[in-house]
Amino acid sequence: MGEDELAISEHDCETMRLVRRGADATGDQAAALFALANGLVGVEGVIDERDAAPCAYLPDAYVSRPIGYHESFPGYATATDTRVACPGPALLRLHVDGKPIDFGAAELLDTERTLDFADGQLRRISRWRIATGRTLEIAVDRIVPLAGGACVASRIRIRPLDFAGHFQAWLTYGIDGGGAGAAEADDPRISGRLRPQWTINLPLPGDTPSVTRFSQDAVALAYRQHVASPAAQVAAVHAGHVVRSELVAGGILAIDRVVAMACARGRPVDLVALNGATDFDAIAEGQRAAVRTLWGSAAFAIDGDDALAAALHFDLFQLHQSASRDPNHSIGAKGLTGEGYEGHYFWDAETFMLPVLALQAPEQAKTLLAYRVGKLDRARAHAAALGHRRGALYPWRTIAGDECSSHYPTGSAQYHINGDIAYALALYVAATGDDAFRAEAAEMLFETARIWMEIGAFDPRRDRAFCTHGVTGPDEYSALVDNDFYTNAIARRHLAYAADTANWLRARNEFAVLAAAIDLDDKEVADWRKAADAMWLPVDPALGVNPQDDAFLGRPELPGLAASGDRHGPLLMRYHPMILFRHQVAKQGNVVQAMAMDLVGMPLSQQRRNFDYYGRVTTHDSTLSSVSFAIAAARLGDEKAALEFHRECAFVDLEDRHGNTSHGLHMAALAGSWLVLAQGWGGLRLDGAIPSFRPQLPDAWKGYRFRMQWRGSVIELAVDAAGCTYRLLSGDPLAVADHGRPFNVGAEPVFAERPGLKGVIFDLDGVLTDTAEDHYQAWQALADTHGFAFDREANHRLKGVDRSNSLRLILDHAGAQVEAGRFDAMLAEKNDIYRARLAGYSPANLFEGVAELFDGLRAAGLKIGLASASRNAGDVVRLLGISDQFDFIADAGAVAHAKPAPDIFLACAAGMGLSPEQCIGVEDAQAGISAIHAAGMVAIGIGSEEALPDADMHLPAIGQLTVARILSSEQETAPRAGFSTRPDKVEEISC
Repeated sequence: MGEDELAISEHDCETMRLVRRGADATGDQAAALFALANGLVGVEGVIDERDAAPCAYLPDAYVSRPIGYHESFPGYATATDTRVACPGPALLRLHVDGKPIDFGAAELLDTERTLDFADGQLRRISRWRIATGRTLEIAVDRIVPLAGGACVASRIRIRPLDFAGHFQAWLTYGIDGGGAGAAEADDPRISGRLRPQWTINLPLPGDTPSVTRFSQDAVALAYRQHVASPAAQVAAVHAGHVVRSELVAGGILAIDRVVAMACARGRPVDLVALNGATDFDAIAEGQRAAVRTLWGSAAFAIDGDDALAAALHFDLFQLHQSASRDPNHSIGAKGLTGEGYEGHYFWDAETFMLPVLALQAPEQAKTLLAYRVGKLDRARAHAAALGHRRGALYPWRTIAGDECSSHYPTGSAQYHINGDIAYALALYVAATGDDAFRAEAAEMLFETARIWMEIGAFDPRRDRAFCTHGVTGPDEYSALVDNDFYTNAIARRHLAYAADTANWLRARNEFAVLAAAIDLDDKEVADWRKAADAMWLPVDPALGVNPQDDAFLGRPELPGLAASGDRHGPLLMRYHPMILFRHQVAKQGNVVQAMAMDLVGMPLSQQRRNFDYYGRVTTHDSTLSSVSFAIAAARLGDEKAALEFHRECAFVDLEDRHGNTSHGLHMAALAGSWLVLAQGWGGLRLDGAIPSFRPQLPDAWKGYRFRMQWRGSVIELAVDAAGCTYRLLSGDPLAVADHGRPFNVGAEPVFAERPGLKGVIFDLDGVLTDTAEDHYQAWQALADTHGFAFDREANHRLKGVDRSNSLRLILDHAGAQVEAGRFDAMLAEKNDIYRARLAGYSPANLFEGVAELFDGLRAAGLKIGLASASRNAGDVVRLLGISDQFDFIADAGAVAHAKPAPDIFLACAAGMGLSPEQCIGVEDAQAGISAIHAAGMVAIGIGSEEALPDADMHLPAIGQLTVARILSSEQETAPRAGFSTRPDKVEEISC
């Protein structure tokens, strides 16, 4: 299906429209839902004839107001930027026979509004009963052109249904100021709202009658209005136009109105900024083309849930509307749809909105990063104001680039903003290959990386782990903590990427000049790498979860939180912050957020524990919370929770779930609804060299598809019950991975069957590491101590033999016998010698390729188990640094029968919550291969075919084993009816 076919079919699909009727089509919520924007201007979905208040938003239209403190300290924010609603460009006043119609008093008989995502137009038709019982119909089509300038175009049709008269349509601007109501004044999400007080200024030399100028504080505006009505008289009047016409009953007065808008700060607007198209039909055609281009990279469908599909179409369309086209600005938390949060830019621009744009409209993603690069000097000043000796710290909330938060514990203390920006930069560069921008942004990347070394240190009490102090994570219900998990995770990613970028610049001979300019040396870069490698990201030994911070798990839970059932009320409006800070309650889950962003690799079982634990203590007061929980739940296969959380973010504004849609749309949650589709259900991971997918299908759906752009190519994934079909829609062939299986998507579609494999179980000795030499040296020391003959040739006979039988073979070889008590003592003595040798083990003893293999298995959504016959296995993997990589470690002492019996592999599968047929085993000994087969699993042998004749696949070393080979082994052996246990090959494994 080509792009044009898609556009036509989607245009006729109900999921491509938002339709509201009657009371649902009016009011403050509808004004936000039906907002139109193009990144340069936004206009609320007002009813033209009824709304006289300012309702438009231009990025430069903000004022700076001082913040007053009774007690102020160094580094406190001194002023706040506040976006100001601009004069509405859609106000219509109607006079009939010389008398004005009061639409505030008129009866609205019926109204219907349609926001069409396929052609980018808002359409409304309303019927009114006015004075003396006459009825009147007004229909308006409105466009804010996605590919145009700051412009609002309207096509108005006025039709008296049952009367005739002389009509005058006054097309002026809404400047009647409003303000926050009493209830809103105490709401921190809106309380910074500023009452617009626009003044209409005198024209300047060169202004035409169609130009109107406004001002408020340092903000200057200019609107140029073009009005066309072929069958009527059009005249310019003060601050607008009037259209006059005689109408009979059923007659129509048609008017096209195009308002170009521009803003300047501290100076008058140059009229050149108001140039642009003035013909409504041309604007409409350009809008259709722009929307076709948008959906060419962003189209998707869900077969089985039309309501959710419609919500996601709304969400994506609104995100792309508000995406900044001006490198001097980012995207506000409410986009260009309302006044919430004063129009400020937060961390969610980089972590929720930018990833979607990078994969659908990369130029808009670049604009957001260009804004941060342009504000680097302000970030340096902010860091200096907080007492940092060097580096740059971006503000928590801002417009102009300075910190606007007056509450530093939940504002400036959110140092993770630096890491969020670095994360977004790395993602954008990976998705686009824009090396030129990476080099341009390197100074910002390095200056922000420096801050981590300012707020962290290598802690000798924690084996010199790198720890951070006195920060606040995304969860604003915990403030000024040590080792916030999300902050440490994003800092690790930031520091590693900064070090990688320094090396990358060196290879291009571009590092020296920049390093000299900012006084950066090789030692500082090396320290970044060292800190990243040593970052403190612990697992609580009792609960098996990642602590949100050093103190979180020890705090008491907030009394009555679970019992009240009120999990969605914003606690920040009911409790003093200190009450929240000292309790175990989260506004959103920092640990789950890090999981959703793939910042930390962890076993699926640990992800499940984190999800369950933090789900219990999280209120989800933040609209961002449902996004991360939905992604995590989908990846864990928790379909019920995933769908609930997905609907929570997708419908947050359509159903006004947080009661503040009237303040503007929740842009990050809307963007997040697509991230759930792609990263949750589609399993998209962006932390590798190529896009990696793990598509799964919830039972409630028959299928789904989505598109994304990568390195200039557009691909589409179509997921059904059997697997996923990948198609290249445009651009060069693209390398991707499905469940860890890499392939190229080229001219022909590629189908990837969904694997049934859920877990891989490894033996330890000879597979992940080699302790054979240590066993030999321990036996040799024992033999020397007791005077037994023993050498390497005799040791060879012990291969595959457990500890007790090994000692019996040694004694037989020496022709000696010992009593039972001494025999047991010798076993203990040998084990002590062996364990002493283990003390010198480190991650360096791990076989090459194991770490990368484990990373791939986690990315493919596979659980990892350990089934070693050694009772020292737990200590060995701890010393190797991989004890936290396993979903389950089977206890050799708890199984009745050793290998070749299947007991330990069956116990490991059960411990991972899997059936045997969902697992594959990896072994290096024939007894282990027999045990795997006896358990009903596929067996992969590390060793030659001669040594392991019964293995289903042979590899000489673990470093050659990949996820793709593991899955191919599953596919190749799937037709077999069963596996041979080969009891005649029974051996015992040395331990």
